[in-house]
Amino acid sequence: MVNNTSKVVIIAYTPEPEKLCASAAGISTTKGTALELYNQKNDLAKAQKLIKNVLKLGHATTIEHACFTIAFENVSAFVEQFMIEFRIASFTVKSRRYVDFSQMGFYQPEFRFQEEVTEERRNYFINLYNTQMEKLFREYEHLVEKEIPREDARFLLPYCYRSNFYCTVNARELQLIINTALKGRGSKYPEIREIGASLLKQAKDIAPGIFEHDVQEFKDNKEEQLRELLAGEAFSSLSKTVFAKRELAENRNNEETGNSKEAFCELLSYTENPESLVASAVLIKHTLCATDTALKVVEENHLLRDKLLTIACQDQRKRELEQVCFTFRINNLTLAGLTHLARHRIQSLNVPSFTEFGFSQNFVIPASIAAKPELLTRYLSIWEEQQRIFSEFVTAGVVKEDLVYLYLSGNMVDVVTTMNGRELFHFFRLRTCNRAQWEIRAIAMEMLDKLKGISPSLFSKFGPSCYVLDKCPEGKLSCGQKEEMKKRFC
Repeated sequence: MVNNTSKVVIIAYTPEPEKLCASAAGISTTKGTALELYNQKNDLAKAQKLIKNVLKLGHATTIEHACFTIAFENVSAFVEQFMIEFRIASFTVKSRRYVDFSQMGFYQPEFRFQEEVTEERRNYFINLYNTQMEKLFREYEHLVEKEIPREDARFLLPYCYRSNFYCTVNARELQLIINTALKGRGSKYPEIREIGASLLKQAKDIAPGIFEHDVQEFKDNKEEQLRELLAGEAFSSLSKTVFAKRELAENRNNEETGNSKEAFCELLSYTENPESLVASAVLIKHTLCATDTALKVVEENHLLRDKLLTIACQDQRKRELEQVCFTFRINNLTLAGLTHLARHRIQSLNVPSFTEFGFSQNFVIPASIAAKPELLTRYLSIWEEQQRIFSEFVTAGVVKEDLVYLYLSGNMVDVVTTMNGRELFHFFRLRTCNRAQWEIRAIAMEMLDKLKGISPSLFSKFGPSCYVLDKCPEGKLSCGQKEEMKKRFC
């Protein structure tokens, strides 16, 4: 099932991208309307020269007008995670909730070692890796055959499994992706480096004026700096704490997370007096009254404040909700769940280094598996075996960047994210729905409960689509519990 025949292909792009970007580059200093400039029959070489000169001056916004759609075929899940962290992009990914991945295949790294090893030694680890990966796919298939939902069986899928997705980006973001893959944090991973080189070649063929400049050097040595810092005297007594326990992983399966022994979500920081700020922003927008007047009115008249908050939540643009921000630490998020969270583009998501923290002793135990003792025993033994094999690779001195392919989708990490009120409205509308995957739904429910604790008037207006829009967008897949959901969230 080894499949190292991945492809990355630019399948569509803006027609005449250099002509468009050159027109954009000249509009601020050249006489004529936007259409007149675009319709001029300029020499392509001149257009390319103009773009290069503008880029040298640092005016990269001009190339944001050209867009590219890229098909990623049979790349590893690790590549998907690398890509999806670029936020100025649109992604559509093959779902692990609905698609059977048992025959998808996996990527095999070369397995580099920190010290020179014999070919026989290298082959031993390649064979060990391939044997274990094939076993994991068989175990995934076994769980599916035993009627375990694919969204739960997927926690055994290794991070080397094949992923397919589309990505659309503008030229500026594509430059960043290529630079990061070839000279930044992605350059340490041969698979990502090869993808970056392929994208650069294709992009140069399409628009040399935009992409022919030298790939920028990135000073991206944070991981090395962190290792040196933690190895220093000041941190000699600092030990890695294990926040998650298996029992906590099981608790997250509960629809209501209030019974959990520890919190999965910590509200670290938030805008002070969010209700007053949002309500006064609505009042100022529609009356242009003085700020102190607006604040005094909403603080003294709570009935009016609540009506203003309703207006803010029902507005098509919801600009007033963008004035308030909330920062959460989400503990024990699976790598599979991380994909659900990262798909929300308008947030500041801080993901720990995969090479340092991607593989841990903590993993999720889905309720569907916990309810079947025979499957649970088998599931736990697989995790114990995977941890033993991972330790063997570590002890042998395999470089950390190659170890990422041994991670399993059920491994857990802690992340920090900041979202404004508008993005939270969107996040909760999707993730508190009964159709949402259970892990991300439990996280969303706990986040919303915490926000209601500090701002009940505002966040009582947040929830799933059937609650906030009075209609379900799921069609035939609707849970049919609209009235029950309204009672739960009001």
